Amino acid sequence: MMGYFMYYFKKISNKLAVIFIVLFSIHAYSTEQIIKIKDIKLDYEGGHYFLSSFQSISLLSEAREALSKGIPFHFLVTAKISQKNKYGFSSPVLSKEFHIKLKYKSLLQKYMVSDMNDQKSYFNNINDALEKLSYIEKYNIGPSIDLKDGTLELKIKLDKKHLPKALQINFNDKSWDVESELEKFNIGKLN
Repeated sequence: MMGYFMYYFKKISNKLAVIFIVLFSIHAYSTEQIIKIKDIKLDYEGGHYFLSSFQSISLLSEAREALSKGIPFHFLVTAKISQKNKYGFSSPVLSKEFHIKLKYKSLLQKYMVSDMNDQKSYFNNINDALEKLSYIEKYNIGPSIDLKDGTLELKIKLDKKHLPKALQINFNDKSWDVESELEKFNIGKLN
């Protein structure tokens, strides 16, 4: 009797392995939370560079639940402008980091988005708050000369340093790994 089952399991073990891998990869892809940077605009006005962008932010249900319980999310936006020197190496011209804050105010029963200029907006549901969080409009990166050739590097991520210590300790939990890829754009194409 045991020999029959062993023969059966050997025969279908490869098929089961393939099915398991496919199902696991579909599950891993569907539970991915990521920030995708879509539209970038870089303006040069009055000796300063201004950044405008749109990004889509997707959060898992665990992160949404934690947010609704009052845990604030600080998103760190890093923008760096560099230019190649005469030897072909990139040298930074400007670098700026700023935070965008998303928090649930339980007394008001509203979601608050605080942008980089510390202007606050309130929303009744999380989707509207995430939509507001998706737009960065005319943020001053800093003074510079007008560059015809250079590179803008942009990255947005959930800053884990501002999460409660109990959530910072659990490194294996992917619920708090919300970030974009490091996007590089040619300045000449953005102006």
